[in-house]
Amino acid sequence: HIPFFDRTYVTSIDREKLTDFDAWRTKEMGRTPAQSTLKTHNAALNKVFDEAVIRKWMTPSQIPVLSSAGGVAATRRDYFTSEEIDKIRAAFPRWIAEGSRKRSRDTRELLRFYFNIAVSTGLRPGTEMDHLKWSDIKTYDDHVTITVRKGKTTLHTGTRVAVGNSAVMEMILDMHERSDDCDVPDDYDPIVFRLPDGSTSDQLGRNFTALLKHLKLERGPGGKRTLYSLRHTYITLKMLDGVPKSAIAKQCGTSAEMIETHYSHITPVMYAKELAGLPGKELTKLINKYFDA
Repeated sequence: HIPFFDRTYVTSIDREKLTDFDAWRTKEMGRTPAQSTLKTHNAALNKVFDEAVIRKWMTPSQIPVLSSAGGVAATRRDYFTSEEIDKIRAAFPRWIAEGSRKRSRDTRELLRFYFNIAVSTGLRPGTEMDHLKWSDIKTYDDHVTITVRKGKTTLHTGTRVAVGNSAVMEMILDMHERSDDCDVPDDYDPIVFRLPDGSTSDQLGRNFTALLKHLKLERGPGGKRTLYSLRHTYITLKMLDGVPKSAIAKQCGTSAEMIETHYSHITPVMYAKELAGLPGKELTKLINKYFDA
C-alpha cells in the first residue's frame, strides 16, 4: 500500500482513489489478484483506518467500504491420486536413464528424491524444502524428523518439526550416500537437496513438468499440476486415511481452518474411511509428540 498511497492524506482515500489503487495493483502483480489476496490487503488497510479513527484524524463515517468482489475466486487445490503417484514413481528409473547428459540424469535423480519426500511429508516445495540442511534431519528406528526453519509461515510461527515414515528415512539415507561429499568433517552442514557434486539445481520444477507431460498427467480436474501439487496430495491422502485435520495442520505448518476451507470436498469420503477403521492413528501420535515438544 505504501508505494501507491505514499503521502496521501488518509481522509483523501475515497472510492475513486481505491479504484486507481486496484488498477495499479493489478498492473504491479501482472494478474488479477485472488479474492483471498484482496481480503488480506483490505484487512491491512482497515487497520490503518482504525488507527486514524483512534487518533481522531478521521471519523468512522469517512471510512470507505472495501470489497474483494473483483478478485479471482479460489479454485480447488489439485492433487494426484494414489494410482497416479504409483505411475510417476514407476516411471522414474527409465526416465532418469534416458537423460542425454550426466547433469541431466543427476537432476532427474534428485527430482526423484524431492518428489518422494514432498509427497510423503507435506513439506512445501520451494522455500521449505530447498533450505533444508542435514542438521535439520534426525533419524530414528522407524521414522525421521525434519525441522523446518525457513518457509512461508516460519517468520510468524517459528520452526516446526515434521515427521516422515520409514520410507522417507530410507530415501534420505540413500540420497546422502549418493552424494560425492558425504565423507566430510562433522561441522559440514550442506543443503539436503543438492546434486552429487554439491551444487543445487533450479530445474526441478521444469523437469517435473516434462515428466508429467510425458505421462499425460500435467493437468488434473483442478488445472495445471506442479511440484506444489505434491503437498496438496499429501494433505488429501492423509485426510482419506482418517488423520485428523489438526494433526495434518501441525505437520504441514498451516491451520485446520485452512484445510477445512480448501479440502472440504474430501470430507464425505474421509468420514466414510475413518468409520471403516483405516490407519492414521500412529502417524497422528508421532505428529502430536514432536509438535508438543
